[in-house]
Amino acid sequence: MKLRVVSVGKIAPVFREAQELYLKRVRGLEVIEVKKGKSKEEEGKRLLKKAVGFKVALDERGKEFTSTEFARLISNYRDITFFIGGAEGLSREVKESSDLILSLSKLTLQHDVARIVLLEQLFRAQEINRGSPYHRG
Repeated sequence: MKLRVVSVGKIAPVFREAQELYLKRVRGLEVIEVKKGKSKEEEGKRLLKKAVGFKVALDERGKEFTSTEFARLISNYRDITFFIGGAEGLSREVKESSDLILSLSKLTLQHDVARIVLLEQLFRAQEINRGSPYHRG
């Protein structure tokens, strides 16, 4: 399984250590950072060029899942790309090209925070699917 997180911009130094932790823990995970653009449409084109497999756009107006439901969802696909927009969010093109719009929370999350929350949930999903005791929910 290949899990690809494609995000606009570099992660802030304060979050880099957490990202590295999950990159080591989650099998098949890669994070790709695309350059910020002059518009979210420009950024969207850069994001879509990096997509493989089932495409998931992160947006607070998307569908919410429990961790167990999320684990079940990702177990259904060989390759998944998650898109995280920049400060202006995701373009309409990215959302319309995606197979799923996912909400990590109804709260608006700063994009670096959303990235770390997503990485932790990918690790949790992996552990749920393995039957490990990590998830106690």
